[in-house]
Amino acid sequence: MIKLNVQEMACGGCVKSIKEAIAAVDGSAEVNADLETGTVEVTSSVAPETVRQTIEEAGFPAQLA
Repeated sequence: MIKLNVQEMACGGCVKSIKEAIAAVDGSAEVNADLETGTVEVTSSVAPETVRQTIEEAGFPAQLA
């Protein structure tokens, strides 16, 4: 599992954007986001850095936790 701290994730629309971006690189990925803590957990076969870059390209600064 890949855990990331995601800044500027403030609403359900943000979560949807992140999930759609990750699905574009790994359609079978599982994504769980927690708005309160600003964390995203991703179960994916894609490299953690690729997942982080994908979230950033969607407009959300992210750091691997």
